[in-house]
Amino acid sequence: MRAYECFVTLPLLAFLAFEIWQDPSAFAGWSVVLPILVWIAAIMIVDLMPVPMAMSFDFSLSFPLELSVALLYPPPIAALIVFLGSADIREFRRQLPPLTAIFVRAQIALAVMAESQVFRGFAHLDDDWFIVGPVVLLAALVGYAVNTFLVAEWQTLKMRARLDAILRDMHSGVLGEFVVSYMGLALFSVLVAITTENIGLWAIAVFIAPLAFAWQMLHRTHSLKIASEELAEKQRENEYQAFHDHLTGLPNRLLFRLRLGEAIEEAAAEGGRLAVMLMDLDHFKEINDALGHHVGDQLLAAVGPRLADTLREDDLMARLGGDEFGVLVRDVNDDATAIAIAERLMDGLHHPVSVDELDLDVSASIGITFFPDHAQDADTLLRHADVAMYASKDAGSTYEVYDEIIDTHKPELMKLVSQVRPAIDDGQFRMYLQPKVRLADGRVAGAEALIRWHHPTLGLLVPADFIPMVEKTVLLQPLTHWALNDVLRAWRRWSEDGIRIPVAVNVSPRTLLDQDFPEVVSRLLDRWGVPPRFLKLELTENFLVADSGRSDAVLNGLSQVGVGLSIDDFGTGFSSLSYLKRLPIEEIKIDRSFVSHMLERVDDFTIVRATVELGKNLGLRVVAEGVQDRDTFDRLGDFGCDEAQGFYIAKPLEAEEFWRWLSSREMSVDTPEPQAAERSKVRGKLRAV
Repeated sequence: MRAYECFVTLPLLAFLAFEIWQDPSAFAGWSVVLPILVWIAAIMIVDLMPVPMAMSFDFSLSFPLELSVALLYPPPIAALIVFLGSADIREFRRQLPPLTAIFVRAQIALAVMAESQVFRGFAHLDDDWFIVGPVVLLAALVGYAVNTFLVAEWQTLKMRARLDAILRDMHSGVLGEFVVSYMGLALFSVLVAITTENIGLWAIAVFIAPLAFAWQMLHRTHSLKIASEELAEKQRENEYQAFHDHLTGLPNRLLFRLRLGEAIEEAAAEGGRLAVMLMDLDHFKEINDALGHHVGDQLLAAVGPRLADTLREDDLMARLGGDEFGVLVRDVNDDATAIAIAERLMDGLHHPVSVDELDLDVSASIGITFFPDHAQDADTLLRHADVAMYASKDAGSTYEVYDEIIDTHKPELMKLVSQVRPAIDDGQFRMYLQPKVRLADGRVAGAEALIRWHHPTLGLLVPADFIPMVEKTVLLQPLTHWALNDVLRAWRRWSEDGIRIPVAVNVSPRTLLDQDFPEVVSRLLDRWGVPPRFLKLELTENFLVADSGRSDAVLNGLSQVGVGLSIDDFGTGFSSLSYLKRLPIEEIKIDRSFVSHMLERVDDFTIVRATVELGKNLGLRVVAEGVQDRDTFDRLGDFGCDEAQGFYIAKPLEAEEFWRWLSSREMSVDTPEPQAAERSKVRGKLRAV
């Protein structure tokens, strides 16, 4: 690069020295030197006011003065004036090496010398304007070409880049702006040169003023441009923050909702199909509670981008809030495509996530819904995906596709809430009873009371149709009190006929948070004269696992009243069994999902047998739900299970029908618990009903 600078600079200096030596008179005399000094000073003053532009190199307003010099003076003198007058602020700040500073002056001088040579070869200032104008433009283009080539070649050596790439970069985005401004200034230089020739050096001062004004305007314009760019950048930043989650960098709920709306419109217009997924991380609350919210935040920040990387290019993933993510899948030809993407998302969680030197295993539940199959608008699609996602959590599966069957929040079911209280008053609710028998002797050991709603228009409704909605309202308490009252009233009627068996009632988790519930139960028992040991309350295992002791006082209070406590759906809680030691539990009921297929599935068989052994070792009574056939009934007896319940014994029966069923069978009287010595294998006494 230094060699190139010498290659350009030394020939020019040699040429100028030769011209001065050959014709000293052209450079001597006050009449010659004074104008030269004035031009040098004028060029230097203007040169130190660089025009701020979007170009990759500085553009100076001294260009028309330099071109004027080329028009007024022969090439050697013009080159000398420009060489001495050209100034670069970096040179005075000592930011340029001396040789480079001389090179900068030399390449401009060579360009001006070329302009002077071209102009003098084709025209004179005294010629007509239609001759002078085109020649000046030609001279300006030649000078610019020389200047650009010399600078670009220097850049190629400095940056080790191709010449054509440097030239493109120098003019990127400003070619039109440059041509107009450069040609305009070139014609302006004709006025400067002609006026100077006519009135003398005062013309320079006259034309420096508008140049200074132009510099000020250009500087102000550039400042406004910078301010506009900064404002636009700030707006882009604000827009990004408004539409993206700061923690994961993913789109947020607002952007997801907008893109979903657009995708629905496109799919509707083209007859296409799309899928919406909602993903919720499992046990995220436990991670937050145990390790702190900062760990939870880091987990989300790591999981979000990892999952997004598993999607197709046109798919969109967003963080909707908390540990919930939304996925928009376009162009879904069949369900298998969406399911495959859901499986890829789950595969993305197979490897532990490292947070604060901890390797956290993360799982998730996904709900999937389709447009236009399940809904035609964004809000309903999101609600259906949410329903499917919670169904996936409840089922313990990785994903679930929306189905009306699993939707307990359909609008028509929402209307049921307002009809619950009148239904209680009108006697539309009834308690059905399903018997339980002792496997040791085949006698009836008790019954489970199950609520049904005989709706005047919808027909017979099971608890799954209305209890989830009732549990979220104040109607849960009166409905629970009615059920207990109805069961105890029926028990009182049986006892008057000499039939005294335990009856179990399912209790909602919310009821167990009511500190007054034990007192309510005690009053109802006293009202109907029912010994507490004949009432059992069934609690779901999932609630006890997640409760963390909030209901302990209520459960202990119920135990003090004397009622029995039973764990329903035992084996589905996926957690520690510490609550069996913490709470006054006396019975566990093996979930029907294990019992009904225990003879076909080895895993279920093993779970049932192990659960029976666990219950025996802990001194608990064990009841098997979902007994569908004789072989299962017999095998449970072989395991030592205490009681059985299921369709093989009897389906849930209305009170009067249950009474007739009960009256036709031999049963225990006055004693809810069989003596261990009385237990023997009694088979063949029981018939399916």
